Amino acid sequence: MKRIIGVILLCAIVGVGAYFGTLYLDKLKKGGEVNVTVTFDDSETYVIPSIEKMNKESALKEWPYIIHVENSGSGKGLYQIIITDIEKSTIKRENLEYSLYLDDKEITSGKLKDIKDDILYVGEIEGNKKQEYKLYIWVINEIEKESNYEYKLKFNTIKSGGPGF
Repeated sequence: MKRIIGVILLCAIVGVGAYFGTLYLDKLKKGGEVNVTVTFDDSETYVIPSIEKMNKESALKEWPYIIHVENSGSGKGLYQIIITDIEKSTIKRENLEYSLYLDDKEITSGKLKDIKDDILYVGEIEGNKKQEYKLYIWVINEIEKESNYEYKLKFNTIKSGGPGF
């Protein structure tokens, strides 16, 4: 009788160990978990600091919109940076240009009106890494003095190799 109980107990221990072992191996095979956190230096919405016509050189002397992205998981994450105009903005995108920097290196720039589906940038972040974005937006045409442009950024994140956005 003791032998039967011992064999049953041994089978249960081996079964549970095999279950958790395959879970661990599956997790390693899939690249681990992705846990992306996004923080903004100011607030989630931002108003451009100047409504005067500028060139890129003078715009880069203005204060940027700073965003920190951190992946505390071990897997690689993919994300989209989505820019949305706030309804009360009176300056239209055709009057604006932008420049986006990742860790102090310019990664994209152009006219704000040319952004497709509000997707400013598609990027990736490795596990246990941090990134810093700086976004500059400036006016390229003469506009009324009482005008403003306010926008919001949003991040859509998925695991690399997972289902699409």
